[in-house]
Amino acid sequence: MKISLFILFLILALLSSCTKAFIQVFDTEATQNLGDENGFIYETDTVKITYAFWAEKGLMSFTIYNKLNKPIYIDWKKSAFINNDLKMDYWIDEVLTNITGQYRSYYYAFPLASSSVSIGANKGVQSASANTIKPEKITFIPPKSKYNRKQFYLYPVNYYKFDDTASPLEVNRNDKPTKTTKIFAIGFSYDTTPLKFRNYLAIQFSENSEQVFFIDNEFYLKFVCEMDKRHFNGKCTGYDKDGCKIYERPYRKGTSFYISLPTGYSTLHKNISKYYGFKNDWE
Repeated sequence: MKISLFILFLILALLSSCTKAFIQVFDTEATQNLGDENGFIYETDTVKITYAFWAEKGLMSFTIYNKLNKPIYIDWKKSAFINNDLKMDYWIDEVLTNITGQYRSYYYAFPLASSSVSIGANKGVQSASANTIKPEKITFIPPKSKYNRKQFYLYPVNYYKFDDTASPLEVNRNDKPTKTTKIFAIGFSYDTTPLKFRNYLAIQFSENSEQVFFIDNEFYLKFVCEMDKRHFNGKCTGYDKDGCKIYERPYRKGTSFYISLPTGYSTLHKNISKYYGFKNDWE
């Protein structure tokens, strides 16, 4: 009996080790000249805005630095995140637990009280702490200081579906350069991209000022590629305090984000087996 159980566990372990996991990596481009791959940067005499999107499903994460010797104010009621043509409000006149349904898949977290309050958007399910607060309508940024905000997912879906015309590109594996792997990629122009998004901010020099100037930064999805998770992770560079591996993650950069697919699944066409060597059950 013990031998049979051992054989069963061995078979399960072998099957598990043969199951591949895949990651999709998305890279973005700005319609303005906003810096390099480490993160887009928009700068004027008044502010410096630094963007970093790297996260699961992407985040509209940005830091506003006040370059002046006097305070500035961000009016969130007059500001918006725009996903394609859908306007999403940074400020809603409701407590955090009453966000309307159309926001559920987009909301990530309010940074105004990041240590005590957050809203989750995993598979459209919301959760919040008991200490709900009403977010501030106007943010005060003192001279020579910065403010960071993370609120919206960029691409709140489970995957990008490649069509049957996708072809593989064979490259050296990042984790084992002596071996090769196949990646699939598709590029987009501004006119063909499935995702355009904008950060529209209203800035003023006093809290109740009627004089407002607007910043409108626009971005779009430039390409998406799908690859083996081992290639995505790259080489192991060490271990954290819990004994978990730390990977180099060579695809990580401020202009990109990623989506993890369920283990053993690929969104590619039905003939995926001839490229990756297993049956695709995604369809």
